Amino acid sequence: MKDKFDQVMDRFLVPMERFRGPVVDSTYFLRHDGSFVFAEGYCHPPRALWGMIIKYPRDGGHIDVFGRAYDWTHREYVDGELVIVPFERQVENQFRVAPALREIQGEKPPYARTFVKFPLSDFRGYFDGVRSLRLLREDYPWIDSAVVQTCELLDYDPDRAGVSGSLAYGRVEDDVDLVIVADPEEIYRIGAAIRKYKAGHPQARVVELGKEWPVRFHYAGTLICPFFRYADPARQAPLFDCRMSLLEDGVSIEGTVADDFHGYYLPAILGLEGVRRPDTGEALENMELIIYHGAMRGELRTGDRVRTRAQLVEVSAPGRPARRAVLVTDTDVEIRD
Repeated sequence: MKDKFDQVMDRFLVPMERFRGPVVDSTYFLRHDGSFVFAEGYCHPPRALWGMIIKYPRDGGHIDVFGRAYDWTHREYVDGELVIVPFERQVENQFRVAPALREIQGEKPPYARTFVKFPLSDFRGYFDGVRSLRLLREDYPWIDSAVVQTCELLDYDPDRAGVSGSLAYGRVEDDVDLVIVADPEEIYRIGAAIRKYKAGHPQARVVELGKEWPVRFHYAGTLICPFFRYADPARQAPLFDCRMSLLEDGVSIEGTVADDFHGYYLPAILGLEGVRRPDTGEALENMELIIYHGAMRGELRTGDRVRTRAQLVEVSAPGRPARRAVLVTDTDVEIRD
């Protein structure tokens, strides 16, 4: 007889035989060893993905996933307080959980510094967030109500929405990681609607881990954590199937955000103007600021003057000429007055 874990996976997990690709941001996969892997971004190796093990089976682990003991790779308790593990140690934790992964990493592109390469053959299946939300809305009236109310606020069809986080594999907690799948114009409008609602309802603001989260908000009796996904990544995601090479590391860059149209995604891509190197005074051409860190989604807006210590890279993608860009893979972006 199957245990509860396998019963839930039978409902929510889609076998890899049915995966047609491409790998898209905020998608969960289940490894054969039972680990849950989170894929990030839209640029992935052939027959593989860049991501991180988030939860893994461990005897004595403190997380109950349908009757099985799990633990985190990215969080830990320090003096009784839950904290985020530094990225360098998160990466090492991947190899502690799955040592064979270390041998296949090879040379990483600059944007994948904080990710690990996983062959698609490592996975038992994946979780289609739109399909998962349909199941959850049938099972949990409060989730259905929260999603419908939130989508009414945002003028978005709830039947197009999905979920990420633990909801993707059927584990319900006390928030909703809502995936909004739409064309960039609609997502930009929805992002503005969230900001407008929060500006008029300060109690909806979310402050955690020492910062206010720009697109998270309290609504419909729960915490809404939006993720934004391109409806047609191959056509709409600027870095879909991109190539990136490092030109210079540890570069101080300052510039003004002139275009925040692609600022709600992972990666967030902002157009910069007035770009200069403050340490040398050298003026640079207008270029993109690429932020490969989920905590920065929606953080920057047109008109913000920013300074960062970053990597200067060359980026090329199908149908676009190679160009220089500024790459940040952490949260080291300062908004200046």
